[in-house]
Amino acid sequence: MSETGQWLSQTVSDLSTKQTQYENRAFLVAMKKVIEEQNKRQAQLEGEVDGRLWNHEQW
Repeated sequence: MSETGQWLSQTVSDLSTKQTQYENRAFLVAMKKVIEEQNKRQAQLEGEVDGRLWNHEQW
């Protein structure tokens, strides 16, 4: 996970714990799930790019 992704996830977590209204807290929890999914996809795409660049059969 990138440094920005970690910061964003932590910030959203902190905000969600401070919320008193259910709707706001539910929104932030859902946002954190989206952020984590995006971070996972980014890591997968970075791995795919690395794999394609190091494919010796296409050199």
